[in-house]
Amino acid sequence: MEQLDRLIRFPRSFKDQIEVAIKQCEGVNQFNSWLKRFNQLTNGIANKSVTYRQVQDHVFELKVMCFLLNTKEGVKITYEPKGIDPKGKDCDLLAETKSCNYLIELKCTHPEMRNTKIPHEYITKNNKLYMNGGNYHLYQSARGHLMDVTRHTEEKIANYGDGYKTVLATIDGFHLDIEDLRDFVFIYRLHAHRPDDPLGKMTIHNLKEPYKQTIDEFWALPFHQNRFDFKADRKPTIVAPLKSGDVPLV
Repeated sequence: MEQLDRLIRFPRSFKDQIEVAIKQCEGVNQFNSWLKRFNQLTNGIANKSVTYRQVQDHVFELKVMCFLLNTKEGVKITYEPKGIDPKGKDCDLLAETKSCNYLIELKCTHPEMRNTKIPHEYITKNNKLYMNGGNYHLYQSARGHLMDVTRHTEEKIANYGDGYKTVLATIDGFHLDIEDLRDFVFIYRLHAHRPDDPLGKMTIHNLKEPYKQTIDEFWALPFHQNRFDFKADRKPTIVAPLKSGDVPLV
């Protein structure tokens, strides 16, 4: 594929997997929209107007579509399904199965490294952060990004009405692992923070208003960065406020 040839930094094995995945997803409704955006992004790589992270985020959507096709028997997937208002905001995927219809928003986290002073006065009581300012910025930025995308996801969900199991799916990886996501899910469900969440106090402080709690499930998907399979020591999981409530996706 011409588009894959433009991605000179991607390993050949990864590009081969992308090509196979594209063929697997040919039956996805409105998949041409994904292909069109993929072509735009790879063109942007060629003229340096697009970053590889943007391409990785787009390929994450492809990974999730393949995951659903491989694990949900008879699933019917629509890419960027239209909501009640055709001009409104669209979620990324609709996955229709025999048991329920999943409305899924997909988000990745890629904070930039920057040295930031740790505001110790906003760190949750009886917690200490043993890290430098650069690592703190990555940690705090991932939480701030999660706060923002959760609000945006709720806005998108509002354009669809009832009858869906709503999902916000993220990568369980370097910048946002499952335990950091769990700390946020606790805040989302209870509008309170765990006592062992260092950023809990700050998160509550920064919330302008409580969430509407229209997201039914938060998925942590531990994909390898340059592969379509999951890391051997992690499993795709529906994340609960407490680990005992987690549910495996497969």
